[in-house]
Amino acid sequence: MKAILCLTLMLCLHLQNSFPQAPTRGDIVINEVLFNPSKEGYDYIEGYNKSEDTIDLRGLVIANRNAAGDIASEKPVSHDSTHLPPGAYFVITSNEKWLRQHYHIPQSAIICQVSAMPSFPDDEGTVIFLNSQDSIIDELAYNSKWHFSLLTDPSGIALERISYDLPTQNRSNWTSASSSSGYGTPGYKNSQFRDGLDIDDEIVVPHLFSPDNDGINDIELIQFKMKEPGFVANTTIYDLSGRKVRYLIKNETPGLSAIYKWDGLDEKSQPIPAGIYILVTEMFNLNGTTKRFKNAVTLARK
Repeated sequence: MKAILCLTLMLCLHLQNSFPQAPTRGDIVINEVLFNPSKEGYDYIEGYNKSEDTIDLRGLVIANRNAAGDIASEKPVSHDSTHLPPGAYFVITSNEKWLRQHYHIPQSAIICQVSAMPSFPDDEGTVIFLNSQDSIIDELAYNSKWHFSLLTDPSGIALERISYDLPTQNRSNWTSASSSSGYGTPGYKNSQFRDGLDIDDEIVVPHLFSPDNDGINDIELIQFKMKEPGFVANTTIYDLSGRKVRYLIKNETPGLSAIYKWDGLDEKSQPIPAGIYILVTEMFNLNGTTKRFKNAVTLARK
């Protein structure tokens, strides 16, 4: 009898996972946004299914926030049942034809064409995913200042998420799509995606980066993974002569985990020469515990 009950339970779980599910918070994340398209172009928003279930996009709604901060301009993503497998991407736009003409998109990509997109201003705005019960699935308040610092004109360049697992609203989790990708990757893995951000040490600083926006080690990601919360962090960058180049992290509280980025600019937002630089991180908590880390990084330029 117990064996029959176990088999029945396993069958029910299998069937539940086999049928498309309505999205809940955290199932789908905002993964890429083009809010400032090139002239006569169209906005697009990309989502990613980070859950283990197949999601039915028919219950998904895209929206923004108005000047009063209220959710507004709600648009159903799909009127038909559209299945999004685990680990898959989808793109929302009002002009699929234009999108395919201007970006390298797999033929199999899931494109949801809507009659009109919510307004996403060029300078700053908010993208919201809702379910059919008007519960927020994910939300991003973006800013054009998040783009690669040396870009002279960000029009036609998408902002890409770096990691699915880091918070959506973390500014350091976003950067410009690479030039080698055509400045956007709608429908497939982001050009600036970083895998394996899980770390064992309390702070990890990659040894090499080249801030040229070619999609290869464009930004320096400083990753924190603390054994306990409550620490305050400060990170200063020095050249090999001991001169301070930039005060990168100022009295930030990383909690148990956090990520910060350096774009190769100094305190005056000017590019610094190629070379080896030293990142000195000092941390303290209210219990009087202090920590100090020194990490060398090579900045390469073409």
